[in-house]
Amino acid sequence: MFFPSENRKNKWLAGLLLAAMVTAGALAAAPSVQAAETAVKEGVTTAAEAQKARQAAKKQALSEYYVTEGRKLDETVARLTAVDSAKTGLAADQAYSYRMDKELTGDFFRHVRAFRKGTDELVGDYLVAKDGSCVYRRRSEDGNRAEMLDGTTESLVGKTEIYNLYRKVPVKGAGKVFVRVPGNVPCKLTLTSLDESIARADSEQGRVLGVSRGKVDIIAEAEIGGYVKTQKLKFQVVDEQDVAREERSGGGIPISIGIGWGWGWGWGWDHDRGGGIIIGT
Repeated sequence: MFFPSENRKNKWLAGLLLAAMVTAGALAAAPSVQAAETAVKEGVTTAAEAQKARQAAKKQALSEYYVTEGRKLDETVARLTAVDSAKTGLAADQAYSYRMDKELTGDFFRHVRAFRKGTDELVGDYLVAKDGSCVYRRRSEDGNRAEMLDGTTESLVGKTEIYNLYRKVPVKGAGKVFVRVPGNVPCKLTLTSLDESIARADSEQGRVLGVSRGKVDIIAEAEIGGYVKTQKLKFQVVDEQDVAREERSGGGIPISIGIGWGWGWGWGWDHDRGGGIIIGT
């Protein structure tokens, strides 16, 4: 039988004591975590209990989803308040509190809201570039449309994506070109067909219209604040025989159906004139 030395025995006992303390600490912390998770209870409660739970949930959400203090928030607010107050709507003689999303919008903007101090009254909703290059204001009365207040858009345009969901477009059908801009910032889209005998470009609607069978390059340009992002997109216009041949081979052919939606926080899927569903016929 093994008997540990006195030194080893002391170390062994100390280890057991430490483990017990850690376990006790974890167990002690559990009720507070559980209380936070169950701050809002479904079912019937008194009005006073419901109000208390609602306030607790709002307080918890502030810490989980928003930054309300710290260096990054201070830097963002400093950049925002450096803009003319006539544009931001933030008066120099008024006090405000700020909430900034923990996650970047489109991996580019810091989304920050200004509230009248001590209240939940929203004064302004802003997008501030993480590199400080530009500042936008989102206006709820205009569908959260972003309006540029200050700066340059060169970095923003660099983060803009232009793409087509499907390369194949039917003769007399239409394909769709999408522009993805952080924060749904509006842009001007210009499309140019390099062979209009194959396909024509409709810049206003962001469409590529199939004319005759063949392959064609479309030059797509997205302009924001004087800077342009250019992308060459390849399309193939197909006829009924192409479709039938693909169906017989079992591969099928994805007719160009452009369905617009956003990805992530604030990614725009179309240009400033809106979008829709384009179905090749």
